[in-house]
Amino acid sequence: MTKMKAAIFNDVKKLDVEEIEKPEIRPNEVLVQLKACALCTWEQRVYTGVNKVQFPFIGGHEESGIIVKAGSEVNPDLWKTGDRVVVGLMTSCGDCENCRVGHEGSCTNFSYENRVGGLNVRGMGGLAEYLAVPVSKLFPVAEGLSFEEASLTEPLSCVVHSIDTADVQLGDNVVVIGTGIMGAFHALLARQQGARVIIDEPDEKRRVFMKTLGFKEAIDPMNEDPVQRVKQLTDNKGADVVFDTVAVSKIAEQAVQMAAIRGKVMLYSSYHPDTPISISPNTLHRSMTKLMGSANSDSIDFFKAMKLLNNGTIDAKPFIAGTTSLENIDKGMQKALNPESYRVIVQMNR
Repeated sequence: MTKMKAAIFNDVKKLDVEEIEKPEIRPNEVLVQLKACALCTWEQRVYTGVNKVQFPFIGGHEESGIIVKAGSEVNPDLWKTGDRVVVGLMTSCGDCENCRVGHEGSCTNFSYENRVGGLNVRGMGGLAEYLAVPVSKLFPVAEGLSFEEASLTEPLSCVVHSIDTADVQLGDNVVVIGTGIMGAFHALLARQQGARVIIDEPDEKRRVFMKTLGFKEAIDPMNEDPVQRVKQLTDNKGADVVFDTVAVSKIAEQAVQMAAIRGKVMLYSSYHPDTPISISPNTLHRSMTKLMGSANSDSIDFFKAMKLLNNGTIDAKPFIAGTTSLENIDKGMQKALNPESYRVIVQMNR
């Protein structure tokens, strides 16, 4: 069989570029030549050993590319060779009840270690040069959007899901805790919904960056009590919606304390370590606070995110911290691990 290159995690802090078998497509699939794949925090945690996986493992789930071959059952009026696409939801089975009702992000057969894309190595597959993709996992990329920008559709789709779940309304006071890429996307989308957005971010460089994006109200939790400051900024009412995007359990307690009566608190981040927190059940009861979580995204969220990027409503360029080749992916990973970086993009087949 024909060979291709892929970046494979073989152990903690051991990321090697190897040759593996190029996938063969089925009649209802297309072969996508991947052009860009972003190094998500999830892959970073695999590299550092925080996320435990069975090695060898191919990471990568924020990817874009071009169709180079279509199966015999693929409708050419919908998908054809040369189409620019984002690949998403590869680890959802498509058959369980959650998938069939449109909640692919809650697939009951989901596992990061599923074999996908016709690959003979476990994992999400985005760090390989080619993937065999069912047409149900394809999303169209506009001609004016770069492959690097398009690769950020997946993280944006997850934030779309979070914003829609929280049901942000016109005029809401919204607090976003943490302004990594996911927090920044939350702030941008909440503002698109007509909300007033207050940033809670300890890093001065990120606060300055968010100001360049138009967010003037920012809290430095290292030098002021963020809960009290939120109350001051909202006439002592608290926030209508709080998005906690920081992977520190203790901050989730602050998020609940910031919420107004009938406020909503969205725990977005995955927590490492997953330390239990203290919350007063009676406070939730009396304040009628809605405490929610959001993870992953569904097809509808992908389509919304793709439209936001394709039509320029959301500009992904400020969140690209740099690029690297597949051959130099280890250096790219080191840059991605820098807390000041947003997304480092791996370029392939260039």
